[in-house]
Amino acid sequence: MRNMTIILVFFLLFSCGQNNKALKQEYLKKGTEITSLTQKELLKNVSSAMKKGGPEYAIEFCSLKALVLKDSLSKLNNCQIKRISNKYRNPFDMPRTETEKEQLEKYEQEFSEGKSLQPNVHIFKNEIEYYKPILLAKEACLKCHGDPGSHISEGTLAKIKERYPSDLAVGYALDDFRGAWKITFSRK
Repeated sequence: MRNMTIILVFFLLFSCGQNNKALKQEYLKKGTEITSLTQKELLKNVSSAMKKGGPEYAIEFCSLKALVLKDSLSKLNNCQIKRISNKYRNPFDMPRTETEKEQLEKYEQEFSEGKSLQPNVHIFKNEIEYYKPILLAKEACLKCHGDPGSHISEGTLAKIKERYPSDLAVGYALDDFRGAWKITFSRK
């Protein structure tokens, strides 16, 4: 009887692990699709704003439209889309949960060690969280997130300070780790 109990416990643990592995794979795929779509839309809109009125206009656009864009894509995909960063521009993007803080810390550590940053999935009782690192990949990003004085003009810096008095999101170089996408899915 005791042997049968041990086998049953082992079987249950093994099958739960297999289920979690399949669930992680499913949400890695979903999360990657949603973040790719979201980033593409956001970059398309920011690029249009830059062409229309330069970095100062793009700062204005981001402060008014980026959250609306993420919210509409969240509704469309039945999830919650968020960006998080320790060097945030908008306080809304500040990490709040322990998981967010730990994931950013992990990415920062791996980046400092020269490792490749990979998406990650955390499974909880009521929700599933997907994280994907954001790297500063375009030269144009430096016009708002680079070094003040060399990449960021005085006018753009003034607009940033006006819109985001507590801004921390400057001083980046090309290909720097910027933060992470976080997609939260409710468990059914």
